[in-house]
Amino acid sequence: MADMAERTGIPKRTLDKYMLRSGANRPGFDALLAISKGLGVSLDWLVFGSDFVSEGSELLAAMAAELTSQQYFELILHYHHSGERPIVDGEEILGLTPEDWASDMGSRVGAKAKELAARGITRQELLEWHASSKERDVERLRNKIDRLSATVQS
Repeated sequence: MADMAERTGIPKRTLDKYMLRSGANRPGFDALLAISKGLGVSLDWLVFGSDFVSEGSELLAAMAAELTSQQYFELILHYHHSGERPIVDGEEILGLTPEDWASDMGSRVGAKAKELAARGITRQELLEWHASSKERDVERLRNKIDRLSATVQS
């Protein structure tokens, strides 16, 4: 408790009162914020636990990855259609190694996730995006099957 008091700036006696099994005082928002910062955990994790945060984090990462990777694939398609330069040359894609692409994409996905979180995206918005994403996946699969069937029948 002494270490936690030092890290959070909340007196040890106050923290002790928060930890009582019965009749405990409930920390207010400022105390929760100080505890989350002092322990290096999010408010979501502190209040709701790891199960809630895991799902939210997973959905946030998936949304950020989809939005970011779409930009990369549009860039590759642009170069493909323009014929300005070869897409693949030896071990490089548009002049970059797979490691370069992965590093850049990872940084951009992280920045996009941070941007979405800073914007205040809600769990409900993430769940709605996830549901519509699944619907889009099914529609894309149906379209692909239709195209393949048409090709086979030709």
